[in-house]
Amino acid sequence: MALSSLRRTLLVMLIPAALLTSAVSLFISSMTLKDQVNAAFDRALAGALKSMSANLMTISGGLAMEQSYYMMEFMEYTISSQVYFRVATEDGLSEIGFTGMPLPPGRLVSNQPVFYDAHYLGEPLRIAAVALESDGRLQTYQDSRVLIQAGENLSERDEFIRKVIIQNLIQDVAVLSLFTVLILVGTLLALRPLRKLSAEVRYRSPDNLEPISEASLPREVRPLVQTINLHMDRYARKSREQQQFLDDASHQLKTPLAVLLTQVDFALTLAKTEEMKEVLEAIQSRLNNTAQMTHQMVALSRVRDAADQLRSRAALGTVDLCQQAGLVVDELWSLARSRRQDLGLDVPSKPVRVAGEAWLLQQALSNIVSNAIKYCPRGARITVSVRQEGGMCYLQVEDDGPGMSADDMAKAGHRFRRGEAGKALQGSGLGLAIVQAIAQIHGARMSLQAGPQQRGLIVRLAFETLKH
Repeated sequence: MALSSLRRTLLVMLIPAALLTSAVSLFISSMTLKDQVNAAFDRALAGALKSMSANLMTISGGLAMEQSYYMMEFMEYTISSQVYFRVATEDGLSEIGFTGMPLPPGRLVSNQPVFYDAHYLGEPLRIAAVALESDGRLQTYQDSRVLIQAGENLSERDEFIRKVIIQNLIQDVAVLSLFTVLILVGTLLALRPLRKLSAEVRYRSPDNLEPISEASLPREVRPLVQTINLHMDRYARKSREQQQFLDDASHQLKTPLAVLLTQVDFALTLAKTEEMKEVLEAIQSRLNNTAQMTHQMVALSRVRDAADQLRSRAALGTVDLCQQAGLVVDELWSLARSRRQDLGLDVPSKPVRVAGEAWLLQQALSNIVSNAIKYCPRGARITVSVRQEGGMCYLQVEDDGPGMSADDMAKAGHRFRRGEAGKALQGSGLGLAIVQAIAQIHGARMSLQAGPQQRGLIVRLAFETLKH
């Protein structure tokens, strides 16, 4: 049978087993209790037989018993039930007490009391009987013995047994309920490490291939985790080999691309016809695009390497977002001025600090601002701002350019994907992918939305405020 749920399987196996065990235990204890109660009450009947035999007299040749009724009243008071007695000769010629009390099946062995159940006068009785040898003074047949019987009504005895069984049942139900709760709690506690492991793996970043810690896991789960770690290590090695190849290829492309661009620039100075200039300018544009893509791929590789190093270090430094925003604006201000664009800075007077790496945040903000400068027309306004609200800090770039469609904003951050507004311009489609990767490293969230009156674009990075 397929085990779809460990918890359900454990509960289905343990709880019915506990119920069955409790039922069997209650049945056995009820039978044992009944035997013990019968044994205790039977001892009282056996005492009545001895008492009657001690008070039995045969001096006159017949049967006589002193104070028999007073003795029976005392027994009734002790047993809290109707008591019957009979003393008779085996031939039935002499008889004292309740006549016609049923005898046990078979012949009684002398001086050995027997206990049996019977009905008398329409009532269920528990009867003790014993046969005594005659002392020779009875005027009876030669082999006749004296039979002594004492019986009690079973209603009180059965009521006592029923009460005790009900008490045992209540105790068993209470114990079973406690046992069921312990099973539920124990199952939940036993499976808690698995749920914790599941949450840890689920909320990992997609590129985090660090081994899963086995310290807090049960011994039975560790082989599975070790196998997963082995598989992740194989995948990580393969991914590193592929990434190393891409990194090497990107670095190797930078030098020949720079040489080709230089040669094309020189060829443009020597071109004598417009057709030749157009061809060389097209080659130059393509080479510039390729060089930019190579630069972005190298930047993405650096971001990934930084992510690996930060995971192994497990700690980020402290960065002032206002300072980083000022550095990026100063760096790109001349480029914006060359395109007649208004690049502004809006930051508070006091520092806004977050946990992060300065050069990574500069790279992310530089990509966002560079995109805004590239895609906005001449005369556009671009504002870099920092603000703090509650427990969140926001690094934001707002422009009044062509903006992006809702579909493009939803898919922003995917590698090599470019929006409709940017397809007519040169680009690699890696700028926002790098920003997204850097945001994930810092535990930040990148969001895009249309500007006021659905004009322009707002790119925002939301960070948690640094806790002192």
